[in-house]
Amino acid sequence: MANLYFRHGAMGCGKTRNLMKEWYDYNEHDQDTLIIKPARDTRGNDNVESRDGSTRRVDYLITSGDNIYKIICNHIIDHNLDCVLVDEAQFLSREHVEQLTDVVDLLDISVICFGLRADFQDNLFPGSAALFSLADVIEGMDRNCECGNKATRNVRFENGVLAVEGEQVAIDGENNTTYKAMCRNCKKKLVKKINRERFVK
Repeated sequence: MANLYFRHGAMGCGKTRNLMKEWYDYNEHDQDTLIIKPARDTRGNDNVESRDGSTRRVDYLITSGDNIYKIICNHIIDHNLDCVLVDEAQFLSREHVEQLTDVVDLLDISVICFGLRADFQDNLFPGSAALFSLADVIEGMDRNCECGNKATRNVRFENGVLAVEGEQVAIDGENNTTYKAMCRNCKKKLVKKINRERFVK
């Protein structure tokens, strides 16, 4: 029986690496997969790219106007398909996620989505919010903070300076933007420390 999965975690927890492992496992058992990702994720261009340097070409880049269900329907006319793997699923729209539920329910093809839960201000991404409400199986992927607690927050830095406001989407590694995964407590302490330093100045 097919299911829609959402595997979420902080940056650097191995989401894309896990996607590639799923791809390898399916193919090792002679099962066919597709890899898709939102075009909004420009890191790696038309590849999924793990932090360990592994890359794999994406089968379909999804834009805002695309209908994923129709794309999959057209694909299976000439191809077998056992599973759809979605990277950076937080950048999907709710409509895209609803289309993925049709892939599962009407075509009986499992879909495994990997993505962030929330942005650097701890607000849910649209795709993540939709997946939390619509996915059949929701699984957290762990990464430890420097203090040893579970890292659940994505902290943004711009030119090495902590960012507390800005656009929801800023791609890691572009325009001097970087991220660090932290637990909630360590993030709070860092924000308070920076605010105190700014006040003193």
